[in-house]
Amino acid sequence: MNDTTSLQGIGYDTFYALFDTPLAQQMRREVYGKDIGQHSWVDAQDLEQDIGRLQLSSASRLLDLGCGPGGLLSFVVGLTGCRGTGLDLSAAAIDCAATRMASLGLTDCATLQVADLDEPLPLDRHSFEAVMSLDVILHLRNRSQAFAEVARVLVPGGRFLFTDAAIVTGPVSDDEIRLRSVHGRTNFVPPGFNERTLEQAGLRVLATIDRTESLKAIAARRQAARLAHRTELERVEGPGAFDRHQRYLDCVCTLARRGAMARMMYVSESWGSAH
Repeated sequence: MNDTTSLQGIGYDTFYALFDTPLAQQMRREVYGKDIGQHSWVDAQDLEQDIGRLQLSSASRLLDLGCGPGGLLSFVVGLTGCRGTGLDLSAAAIDCAATRMASLGLTDCATLQVADLDEPLPLDRHSFEAVMSLDVILHLRNRSQAFAEVARVLVPGGRFLFTDAAIVTGPVSDDEIRLRSVHGRTNFVPPGFNERTLEQAGLRVLATIDRTESLKAIAARRQAARLAHRTELERVEGPGAFDRHQRYLDCVCTLARRGAMARMMYVSESWGSAH
């Protein structure tokens, strides 16, 4: 992730330190069914489908922007045999990701590095066949710059897949905006904005897929799992933070159900000529 403010009522660094505790693993199984080390709106079934859209092979080099604790990157690397690189602002996240890679025997297949995604990427031009960023782009200050950096590091014809859970598709109140952005800086954009910005950066849009239904289901299951483990979570988060996160999840569900906010997945391809 690209923000070190609170997550689930605690700081991101603390969250990552607790990421693979027995309680965290149990809750992921309850929420997602299959625990691949995810902590956002991603389930394994969606990600397995997306791997095909990235056209990955054992010869591919994959960049994960905002890799967090490395669950998604390790899942993709393990399935495809590709070479993975993960960038994240949090050193605690990178440490957690390194531990996960080692536990899965993937250390030699992955490079992990602390980096601020709001700055130019510390990577060479045309150094990746694919880039992914799942539920991270909405936290960046300047996605135009971020997309241009993606176009720069992609080989011609390379693919970029990302998700954005803050597409405003209906009326949203100021209170809802504040609650929906409780985890830090969040940029809300209208439909079509990401497509235009990708094209301006030299990335041809190949597909957009609505993933709002899975967001609703995951948010509801997260609420239920947290309630089932309320006593344990309140010891870590505190009662006030626990309640705030439950209200956040309720806001996510409410906005999605009434068609006011969507989660979209985008696939684009580098033209290569302008970068």
